[in-house]
Amino acid sequence: MNNAASSTPDTPGAVTPSALPESQSSGGPMSSMAAPARELDGERIRSRLVTSCRSWQVEVVDATGSTNLDLLARLREDVSCAPIVRAAMHQTAGRGQRGRVWQSLPGDSLTFSLAYVMPGGPAELAGLSLATGVAVVEGLSDLPLSAPQALGLKWPNDVLLRGGKLAGILIETVPAGPGRIGVVIGIGVNLRHAGDVATRIDSAAAGASASASSGLGAPLATPAASAPSVDRARAATETLPTTPTIPATPPAALESVLAEPDMSSVLIALVQRLATMLERFSAQRFAAFREDWEAMHAYGGSSIRVIEQGRDVLHGVALGVDSHGCLRVATDEGERTIASGEVSVRLLDPSSAAGASGAGGVRE
Repeated sequence: MNNAASSTPDTPGAVTPSALPESQSSGGPMSSMAAPARELDGERIRSRLVTSCRSWQVEVVDATGSTNLDLLARLREDVSCAPIVRAAMHQTAGRGQRGRVWQSLPGDSLTFSLAYVMPGGPAELAGLSLATGVAVVEGLSDLPLSAPQALGLKWPNDVLLRGGKLAGILIETVPAGPGRIGVVIGIGVNLRHAGDVATRIDSAAAGASASASSGLGAPLATPAASAPSVDRARAATETLPTTPTIPATPPAALESVLAEPDMSSVLIALVQRLATMLERFSAQRFAAFREDWEAMHAYGGSSIRVIEQGRDVLHGVALGVDSHGCLRVATDEGERTIASGEVSVRLLDPSSAAGASGAGGVRE
C-alpha cells in the first residue's frame, strides 16, 4: 500500500498508462498529434502531464460504464494504485448526485475521474468539493477564454458560466487503511451544444416522471453511496427533476467563451490544477481554499432559496461559507448554516443569474 506521501503529485515516478478492460486510447487516431478537438489524445495528454503529475497514472479510454465506479473498484482492490486520472469519451452509466443520470454525448462533454489517497478520515474531507470547484475554475481560466470573469461557483460544487451550469462534481470515498481515506472525484464539463443538453435533460426527466406515475420503473433520483460527512455534488449534465416553481439551473457550454474547445487541452488544464489542489488540501484542508472560493462565489450577497426534496425550506441572503465549507445564509431570524447533502440552492430571482455568476472573479 502507498502511504500519504506517495499519493501526492510531487512523489517521483512516471505518468504511465495501465492495462484496461476497455478500449484504451493509447494509439491509433485518438492518440495522434493531429487528433480532432472532439476526441481525447491519450499520448498528448500523458506527455503534457508528465512533469506536473509525475506519480500519476493517466488512462484514456473510448468508453466505460462509469469512471467513478471504475476507480472505486480499483481502490477497493488496492489503494496503492492511486493517484490515477481516468477519462472516457463516453460513459454508459455515468452518475451524478443521488444516482441521477449524466446526460452527455461523446465530443460534447468531457467526463473524467481522479483517484487519490490522503491522510485523515471523512471528517477531514469537509469542503473538498468546494476546493475542487476552485481548482476547476482555475484550470478553465488557464485556457484562452474570451470571458474568464463569467465563471463562478454555486454552493456546494457546481461551476457556472453566465449563470448556467457548466460543470459539476461527484465525490465518493473508500477506506484506505488506518489514518487514510481514498477519494474518487468525478467531473463533467459541458463543452458544446448546451441547448441539446437541456433537451435531453427535459426528455429524461419527463420519461422518469411518466414511469414513476405509471409504476413501470424507478425514479432516476436514487441514493448513491457516500461517506455521510463528505460533500457531494451534481455532475455537469445530470437529469434533474423540475417543478414549475423551482426550475433547474440551465446548462451552459464552454464553447460560448472558447471557440472549438479541444477536449485534450481542457483535460490537461484541469488535471494540472486538480493535482496541485489535492496535494495542498491533504496538508492544509479547506482553510487554504476558503478565501478563493468566496471570491468565486456566484451567489454571494444574492437572495437565494434552499431546496430539499423539491420543496423550499429556507429563503435568505447567501453570505459565504464557514471553515468547514457549510453555506452561511442570513435570514429574518438570524444567520443559518447549511450543511451539504440533500439540499440545493437557487436564486430567488433566476433572471439575475447571469449577473451573479463570476461576480468575484478568479484570484491569481
